[in-house]
Amino acid sequence: MEPLISLLIVVLLLVLPLKFAAKFIGAKNTGFFSCLFALIVSALFQFGVDHYFPGLDDTYGWIVTVPVAALAYMLVLGTTFLKAVLIAIVQVILMVLLTALVAGLLAGI
Repeated sequence: MEPLISLLIVVLLLVLPLKFAAKFIGAKNTGFFSCLFALIVSALFQFGVDHYFPGLDDTYGWIVTVPVAALAYMLVLGTTFLKAVLIAIVQVILMVLLTALVAGLLAGI
């Protein structure tokens, strides 16, 4: 039961920030499953980029990660590329805040 709860927490920590960011920025498709599919497509795109450009390091990897994620969000969520870039940035900020909140709750702070 614990692995299922852990998987549910991870999925919620990934999908909810994207869902809120997409709704805030004004994307057309902001449903839970649309956002989950957008994250899957984004992960597949990023896997492809890592496969074809294995030399990207952690210092400059975000320069490639944000546009690749934005391309996936643009295609799946039905928005423009600039709005998709904003969605990716807002999603990261919300994900960090939500993860800190959940970690604080689990740690008993």
